[in-house]
Amino acid sequence: MKAYSFFKFGRNSMTLLPGLLVLLLMGCYPDQPEFVEEYDVVYTNYSPEYDFNPAYTYSLPDGVLLIDEDRDPSDPPEFIEDQFGDAILSNLRKNLNARGWTEVDDPEVAERVILASAFDTTFVYFYNPGYWCWYYPCWGWGYPGYNPGYVTGYQTGTVLIQMTDPAGVRNNEVPVIWTGTLNGLLQGSDANIIGRIDRNLDQAFDQPPFANN
Repeated sequence: MKAYSFFKFGRNSMTLLPGLLVLLLMGCYPDQPEFVEEYDVVYTNYSPEYDFNPAYTYSLPDGVLLIDEDRDPSDPPEFIEDQFGDAILSNLRKNLNARGWTEVDDPEVAERVILASAFDTTFVYFYNPGYWCWYYPCWGWGYPGYNPGYVTGYQTGTVLIQMTDPAGVRNNEVPVIWTGTLNGLLQGSDANIIGRIDRNLDQAFDQPPFANN
């Protein structure tokens, strides 16, 4: 399987050029995205030695696991809100069934086990208007001696879908034969976010290897 990695900006990255980030997020430049869904990213990868054409049996989890790096391993698992988790699982079921796959309740008899997880990250940074003194004439800001600043930021969400092959377990390692990742800003109404989840998962299944099925 091809190697891939996820990139996440650290705090220093977000404070390096705060003015530039404000312009990017607010869409002040002509060619920047105007709608939040234009920031969405869909990424898929798969193991080429597996055949995705047969109509397999598969199982889905009861919920979408919430990934929390602060969670104690001994704590019981947490899941994302049902309205979003149900939308993710419903779409997976729709796309797999449309390809002739059959859902089974028992993961121990399923030929493919689907795992779904999600996490969110909030980026917060400080914006000082005086930063623009290098670009515009520095006329001063507000009252004499007062240089105001703003704390702002945005929240991103990531959904990770992993398709596993239980029959291929070796040394207690379950092979992941297909992965789909959705990433975007968590902005807008619940209906808007659910609609974007649905469209982006559809796109994931419109990419190889399922695009050829």
